[in-house]
Amino acid sequence: MLALLALLAAALLALLGARRAAAPGAWAPLKRWALGCLLLFHGAWRQRAAGGGPAEPRRPRPLRPDPHALDSVYFTGFAETDKTFVIARLAKRPNGICEMWLFLRVDGIGEFEHPQHPNMMVSDESEEIWSGGGLTIEYVEPQTRWKISFNGLLRYGSTLYWENFTEVFNFSVDSQPSTFVRAFAQEPWTIEFFQRVKKQREQHFRHEQWGQSVGEIEIENHEKTKLSLKGVRSHSYGIRNWSEIYRYVMILARFEDGTAAHLTVINMPATTTNLTVGYVFFPDGRKAGIEWSNASLAEMADDGVIKDEYRVSFTAGGKDFDVSAMLDKQACPVVYNGLTGSGVFHECIADFRLNGLTQGWGLVEFYYRDEASQLVPDLQLSSKAEGPDLSSWHPVTDGSPP
Repeated sequence: MLALLALLAAALLALLGARRAAAPGAWAPLKRWALGCLLLFHGAWRQRAAGGGPAEPRRPRPLRPDPHALDSVYFTGFAETDKTFVIARLAKRPNGICEMWLFLRVDGIGEFEHPQHPNMMVSDESEEIWSGGGLTIEYVEPQTRWKISFNGLLRYGSTLYWENFTEVFNFSVDSQPSTFVRAFAQEPWTIEFFQRVKKQREQHFRHEQWGQSVGEIEIENHEKTKLSLKGVRSHSYGIRNWSEIYRYVMILARFEDGTAAHLTVINMPATTTNLTVGYVFFPDGRKAGIEWSNASLAEMADDGVIKDEYRVSFTAGGKDFDVSAMLDKQACPVVYNGLTGSGVFHECIADFRLNGLTQGWGLVEFYYRDEASQLVPDLQLSSKAEGPDLSSWHPVTDGSPP
């Protein structure tokens, strides 16, 4: 289909001829119409007949023969009764290394992060599971149950079992074509442009589902704490070259009525400078890709200054959503992108409101490449953290790196 799109682009460019010098975006409506017609005619975007692709394997996938290959699993969990949360991520990379994130807040005790942070690079400790820096993530039942454990600076370690309560949203299959149409229509059309789009689509895959983590955690000098946290599980694999991403903002939120939403606005200069993708899971379990959003990277901390509050609107499943996020500046940990030597992730915990009424919990993640205000230090590879010494953990106070 993308080959046909490339041919269509060439035909339109020839048709416009001397009018190419018109103001940028002047032909966006015509381009949206052309792309929309072609996508509708072929009906290939969703690939429903393929059933969403092969089943998710129990073990990490073999990495592709590419220096930017990855197999990444990511979990979030938020309590609905207090300020407790956990964020855990492990991404296998070539040459025996992993990207690792581990952030924890236990209400009434404090905010903590892995002592290796703001460095996120650790040694890959297993070929059979995701394991690095003392963090281990295991697949127990396909698309249903995972085991997340940390054996290091938390006394006797901690273990959570994650179980799904939604089906999977596959970004390659379930996303709405209209969001890509709008993004592509704003870009200069050339054969090379569509070749880059085709390459990106074929080299990276992502799917998500929502669920609940339950378990116990024991911190030195404190009693055991039982946790029941609701959040998202993401699995991303293929090729991810961080240098191709200039910036993005990602919103993950679950609301007290059972609605769950993901909205990402991303700038990948080679293809799309303001692409909006995401989905909504409705309380009855139905899922729908986001069709339209007013979210704009130019209006979301473009200057590197993250505000206290953000508000976006979008449509999904024929319904309108207005979401506001109030960020918790006491819980906005930072990790550096050690693979490229530049780039900063901000994981900002937030309280949400849906349509001004329904309370929600989640986070707003900001990524900046070559962020002027955050110079990335000479990062070293970490091995597994040792010892049950809580004092070695870094309390997260104002979002600044320790």
